[in-house]
Amino acid sequence: MSEKSCRVPTPEQRQFMEFRDAAEKAMLDTIYKAIDDAAFGMAENLKSAGIDIPPTGTDYFTFAAQQVLFVRLCGGDPDTFKGGDPEIGAKIARNWQYIIDHHWRRGEET
Repeated sequence: MSEKSCRVPTPEQRQFMEFRDAAEKAMLDTIYKAIDDAAFGMAENLKSAGIDIPPTGTDYFTFAAQQVLFVRLCGGDPDTFKGGDPEIGAKIARNWQYIIDHHWRRGEET
């Protein structure tokens, strides 16, 4: 086996990954539903109140969740934005740039 080869996971490791993947899917399903519910609730509240202003859409609520999770990942307080580690934030930003460059701009000049 070369140094670059991946080891075959043990049955326990495979089961661990299955459990983790199932938990991640359930978590993401919950997040997506919460975002949709927030946007729907906002629209319903405006309609019930007779307010003729376009409701806040899912993109806003997705961004709000992303922002809070970003600050949390950086160790900061999402309510005050204090206490975050800028080095962790920079690593996350580089990861986002990697996704853009290597998954979305494939074949384009970057």
